Amino acid sequence: MTNTWPLARGSVPEREAFAFGATILFVLFAGDAVPNTLTWVGAGLLWAAAGVWATTIIVRARPPLTRTPRALWLFLAWCLVSVVWSHWRFATISSLAVQVICAGAAFAIASTLTWRRITDALSLALRWVLMGSLLFEAFVAVVLRHPIAPAWTDYGDRKIPDAFYFSRAELFTGGRIQGLPGNANLLAMVALLAVIAVAVQYAEGRLRRNRAIGWTVVALVVLALTRSSTVLAAGLVVLVALAVALWIRRVPTERRTPRYLAVAVGAVVVAVLGFLARGQVSELLGKGSDATGRGVIWERVIGLIQEHTVVGWGWIGYWWPGIPTLADLAHRKGVTYLQAHDAYLDVWMQTGVIGLAVFVVYVVTTLSRSWASATRIGYDASLSPRPFDPVSLLPLLVVVALLVQSVAESRLLYQGNWVLFALIAIKTRIVLVGEEPVSAGDGPRTPPARREFRTPARR
Repeated sequence: MTNTWPLARGSVPEREAFAFGATILFVLFAGDAVPNTLTWVGAGLLWAAAGVWATTIIVRARPPLTRTPRALWLFLAWCLVSVVWSHWRFATISSLAVQVICAGAAFAIASTLTWRRITDALSLALRWVLMGSLLFEAFVAVVLRHPIAPAWTDYGDRKIPDAFYFSRAELFTGGRIQGLPGNANLLAMVALLAVIAVAVQYAEGRLRRNRAIGWTVVALVVLALTRSSTVLAAGLVVLVALAVALWIRRVPTERRTPRYLAVAVGAVVVAVLGFLARGQVSELLGKGSDATGRGVIWERVIGLIQEHTVVGWGWIGYWWPGIPTLADLAHRKGVTYLQAHDAYLDVWMQTGVIGLAVFVVYVVTTLSRSWASATRIGYDASLSPRPFDPVSLLPLLVVVALLVQSVAESRLLYQGNWVLFALIAIKTRIVLVGEEPVSAGDGPRTPPARREFRTPARR
């Protein structure tokens, strides 16, 4: 059985496309587990093999680029142009190659799987990461009973900072677990995304209630064990976005203006109150008045921005530790941080105000299309409203979660977050939910769950 979207000129077996999507998302969201266990050489070989696989899928599917987001390719093109003035030219070329390969992987997934199969692949990959993380932490805490460092490191007799451990063996000690990603905040985001994916699957009738409840409990347990205030904030914003989207959907398009005005006023009020109480909110979340040292990092990054405001220092993505300008920029409690802890400051520093403008267009247009996917009411030939598809909410909820995290972390620029955001950007540009052909794997595995979302009648 093959699966193609409307403009595809070739085809790829759906089973292979699904396996590719789930594998890529698992490998990328597992994060540091790959180099920490395989060393950087092994990780490089694995990532290269994934890139080759993505290329073969694109070649066979032959999807055109005409309906993909221009802003994404313009941003990558500007990153390439930055090689001309880059202060770390080799790192720019190498990092951009990885960036393009990851965008290609996102393109391969978006062009060969429907929204429902993408949801299935994402859910499966994230659940693997969660369960693997709990088993890994349990093994370290029960069997090894001591923290472990990455396989590729050799610190000798030097004391290792806590942040450098692959696992600190804190599953039963009250500390924050790091799981396969090797970072509590990243593992927490995996848990939040898993809750979203599982909830959508259940609403679509694609996951039995007991399994959905079970995996949701697992994800919530991981969230509790990671204690990430950033992801907690992201989860709250996701719930608000969900409530607003469902509220907007309840009325026809031509009658939505009052509701949009109410949402705008509410957003302004919340923004003003949040700004005025930012110190108290940060303290409440356990981040301190400067968001756990991020304020110092932001000040130093802004200092670099002021030196090359228009075109930046040159693209690099995740900062290379061997570059003194970056490696000496952010130190805290013996740890060298290799990111700006804000995706937009990172982009501005690396690609200048021009690159930042293109990146913001990329982000805003993706968010806009995701919002349209969640709130659009489709009509059939008789002008009757089509049944509501819960999967139409997936792009919005995932994008909102990633964007909230991007304010405190730069992960939107690389690895799993970059691929997932690019995947949604491309897929929402290719086709809206309900406008693509049904694939072999789209049919519910269980009777559809009851849909309680009221769809307005045509007026």
